[in-house]
Amino acid sequence: MQTRSKNNSPDTLEVHQFKSYFFIGNNNTFKLFNPKLYSKSDIKSNNINIIHFERPPVIIPKSLFKKDNLKKYVSTNYKISKASNIAYDETNDKLIYIVYERQNILESLFNKENLEFRSINYFTSLYEYLLPLKKKDDLSIYINLQANLFDLIIFKKNEFFYFNTFNKNNKEEFLYYLLYVLKNFEADINTSKIIFLGKFEEFKDYYEYARSYAEVIFEENNSETKNTIKHESPFFLNSLVWK
Repeated sequence: MQTRSKNNSPDTLEVHQFKSYFFIGNNNTFKLFNPKLYSKSDIKSNNINIIHFERPPVIIPKSLFKKDNLKKYVSTNYKISKASNIAYDETNDKLIYIVYERQNILESLFNKENLEFRSINYFTSLYEYLLPLKKKDDLSIYINLQANLFDLIIFKKNEFFYFNTFNKNNKEEFLYYLLYVLKNFEADINTSKIIFLGKFEEFKDYYEYARSYAEVIFEENNSETKNTIKHESPFFLNSLVWK
């Protein structure tokens, strides 16, 4: 069981849905959750947030978004699963839409139990978390390291500029994609700062590799965290990103 480092209302309950497993928790504890073994004792909250991690989303500017094109947006990135539905989130600033594929296992379960909840894609919660942060540099480069991939998010001054998700099998592959993006946007290696979301023991080699080419700083926690349970996106395991 994982203890979170950031305080939030004890009434808020988060469920993280990945392709084949789930986590459930609040500001005090986090644990694996099996919907097939669901018990009402697992859900002691009227404020439930479901965050979907099944697949990376597609980002659509408001001016280009059409609700009738949801499947088209997603199918340009990958083949849509038959058992999934296409959903979308609108950001609070109403500038972009986040379109994504999701399995509605939890939504169906909670509806059956008459539980109130909100659903969102993990990138939407990251976007809302990062948007209000003070950004001093011309390009603010944020990285959310996950087990087999990483999200790279760039703000230009205080405006959202770029998002992509890259698969990674090792730190060399991670560095290749990172430098590729920095080169494409003509970022100055000598002055650029790479901002990692959280600092975790399992990713220390990645931090060192990035430090060889740019200044590395950490958002949320500067002290290294050792996770006691395996979670594909440790930043969400250790911080309540979406409030």
